[in-house]
Amino acid sequence: MQNNKQLQERIGQLIDALAQGLFERKDVIRLCLLAALSGESVFMLGPPGIAKSLIARRLIHAFRDSRAFEYLMTRFSTPEEVFGPLSIQALKDDGRYLRLTEGYLPDAEVVFLDEIWKAGPAILNTLLTVINEHRFRNGEREVVVPMRLLVTASNELPQKDSGLEALYDRMLMRIWMDRIQDKQNFRAMLISRQDPQYDPVSTELKVSDDEYNEWQQALTQVSLPDTIFEQLYALRDKIFQLSQQNSEQPESLYVSDRRWKKALRLLQASAFFNGRQKINSLDLLLLKDCLWHDLYARQQIESMLHDFACKQAFGQETLHFSLKRLQTELQQYQREQTKILGCRLSPAQKLIRPRGKGWHLDFKAAGLSPVAENYRLIFLQTAYLDPKRPEREIRYATLRRKELMLWLHKQEPVPVRLQEDQNMVQLRFDADIQGTDGHAVLIARDSANRPVALTISGKQGLPEWQQKTWREQLDSLQNDWRKIRDEVKKQYLLFTAECPHLFLAQESLTAIEDSFLRLNSEIKNLQQQLDTNLHSLDSLVQLAGR
Repeated sequence: MQNNKQLQERIGQLIDALAQGLFERKDVIRLCLLAALSGESVFMLGPPGIAKSLIARRLIHAFRDSRAFEYLMTRFSTPEEVFGPLSIQALKDDGRYLRLTEGYLPDAEVVFLDEIWKAGPAILNTLLTVINEHRFRNGEREVVVPMRLLVTASNELPQKDSGLEALYDRMLMRIWMDRIQDKQNFRAMLISRQDPQYDPVSTELKVSDDEYNEWQQALTQVSLPDTIFEQLYALRDKIFQLSQQNSEQPESLYVSDRRWKKALRLLQASAFFNGRQKINSLDLLLLKDCLWHDLYARQQIESMLHDFACKQAFGQETLHFSLKRLQTELQQYQREQTKILGCRLSPAQKLIRPRGKGWHLDFKAAGLSPVAENYRLIFLQTAYLDPKRPEREIRYATLRRKELMLWLHKQEPVPVRLQEDQNMVQLRFDADIQGTDGHAVLIARDSANRPVALTISGKQGLPEWQQKTWREQLDSLQNDWRKIRDEVKKQYLLFTAECPHLFLAQESLTAIEDSFLRLNSEIKNLQQQLDTNLHSLDSLVQLAGR
């Protein structure tokens, strides 16, 4: 047997070869080949004339010396046309009821039955046994059916209460197909002169009988890890919940235990041909084409599996919530800092115009001299307040006492000097109301109207115990951030190590990639905020009390 890497490369090359000249059908080829390699059946749903039969014929070429059977069902079809005619000689000589199966379904490795739901009960009932047990009763003997892949097709779903549910349930892979969408692909299809019988698969890529049988044994050795089982069970539970919510059509989202059992075999095959001995989260995404019953269920399950890929497959949602938790803790740190250092304002008591706006600042309680000519404003967060240089970070500003008093009475922009500048700029103050009693703290507004917390430096400076407490809080947040960053890197490496995946469409992998890009963006944003707060704390320690 080829080693895991060689086998994965070979199956990938086989998929590419089978998809040659089939425009926008490579993903269907992937799924059909996976079904063939795991011994499962495929149902194709879609309008006429979209290459359903061509795909089935193409899959014949995946196997060496394979025999195929193809038939278009009608309501007048007879079992003889599908399973072979009765042997007149056997009936005449021995009175035996024997079919001549050579060249018919019981003799074929790849079978395509078009318009499957139009077949009569005699054909459909026999098909149940063939699909279930890969056996066909011919007279007094049961013969093994070598069928590796059954592809059925229709432009409609089986009608409700038509007695076709048992057969439909045994068709594990269900694929919706539509017309060619891309303009250039449509053009290429129109001018293509490829013979429908053309065999694009080289001999060394074709699967031999010995290889196929050996692989079927190997599939049973692929394990289902506990963590993946928990994800699988959570998906099953979610589908059940959705079925309960859809009270009008609860059967639409019903998935039998048999289908789950058959789906596991498919997942084992996916892992094995991707060079693994364990099913992983990416394999579970293939359930998207295994569990739907009708188009409503297809939409629901596709949406659910998309969410799973982007949120649960590699723990992205848990990591996102961890980052949000750190964001919340950082905001709490900022609010605490503002609460302790902020200039507390209370509504001014006005005798003449009691309804007029105004704020009162208790200079003594704030540790400020009521007769100082100037006060130093220290910004607790990143402040970009220079109208001429918007990218410049401002750490502190100088405010005259009379301008502060004017704002307390009229709340109009006041002139300040940014850092050591000589020129004055207009700064907008605001009152950030903290509770229901009307009390507030003084903040500044930047050009984008974002609030910037600030403190007015007093003589006492910042106590060392407070410095230590805040620094420990920020250090703890930094440590937690590093752990989350490292876990995101770890999960991303686990994801990329499993790519490319032979049987998944690129859209599924791209969606997961995008989820990690969003996580990395959140990580980078939080890192900038943490760095800014550490820098602001250093500045506060240096500037407070000067």
